[in-house]
Amino acid sequence: MSRSNTPKVSVCIPTFNNANYLHQAIESVLKQNDQDFEIVIVDNCSTDHTIKLVEGLQNKGNGRIRFYKNDRNIGLAGNFNKCLKYAQGAYIKFLCSDDVLLPGCLEKMVAALDAHQSVTLVCSGRLAISGIGEKLGCKQYPSTDVIIRGSNVTTKCLFGKNYIGEPTAVMFRKRDLTGHFRDDLPQLMDMEMWFQLLEQGDLLNIEEPLCAIRSHSGQMTHANKKTGKLIDDNVKLFDEYSLKSYLEITLLLVLQRKMLMTYRVWMSRKFIADSKKKMILEQYASKLAYMFMPLIGPLVGYSISLEKWVIRRMRNFHL
Repeated sequence: MSRSNTPKVSVCIPTFNNANYLHQAIESVLKQNDQDFEIVIVDNCSTDHTIKLVEGLQNKGNGRIRFYKNDRNIGLAGNFNKCLKYAQGAYIKFLCSDDVLLPGCLEKMVAALDAHQSVTLVCSGRLAISGIGEKLGCKQYPSTDVIIRGSNVTTKCLFGKNYIGEPTAVMFRKRDLTGHFRDDLPQLMDMEMWFQLLEQGDLLNIEEPLCAIRSHSGQMTHANKKTGKLIDDNVKLFDEYSLKSYLEITLLLVLQRKMLMTYRVWMSRKFIADSKKKMILEQYASKLAYMFMPLIGPLVGYSISLEKWVIRRMRNFHL
């Protein structure tokens, strides 16, 4: 730790019933080159062996692992906010308990923030891995090291999707926080937080993958997409941010968003009420495009997948 005994980075790990992956997540932090960190783990009333696992690793952390247990389950956003409350470091690095940091992650993200005071959010490339750790590909925004104006990034995400990345893929200064993670946005609470930070500064993108994001059947993301909660979040976020004066809106972005929303409605058509479907298609999507989704839906899905994942060999990266 630093001379003041206050860590520069708080690696925050909110967790709930993820003991099978948590050990690997913690180990990936302890192996970082930059050792000026604390690990803040907040357990949201897990019923598996999370408590025993963490208590067994605390000695290995040389006092840097701080473990908190909620008295009741306070939800995903609530648990993320508890992490922020307990964090003592100047920089915040979230690590979802089923993900891992790759070598050099803390060192390179800290250096980026130290070097650029106009930057309020750092993101990096990230590997995609399966539940058993199989490497699937790489996700990036964009595919180069670059600083991008915050308003530009917000516009692109609001009219598209979360290009910035998951909580594990970013770092920011605690002093730049102006709000909290919102529990009324179960799927997009992280993107809304990135919007808050980008209202104050720029995004610095690191092309190199510095973390690995795990995909498995137990994640809430899959359920939220099926039940339409992702659509609800998109509508709520769009209503709140689309009138911001700093947005850089083009006709192409408007058309892109309408097509994406139409595709999302079509994918969730079995789970949302007809009245909601009608409203969203009329106000946020395209009724005409929806009529042709049985034909063009697979093509739209393939296009989204192709843009989202750049599949390539990853022989130089090791978990």
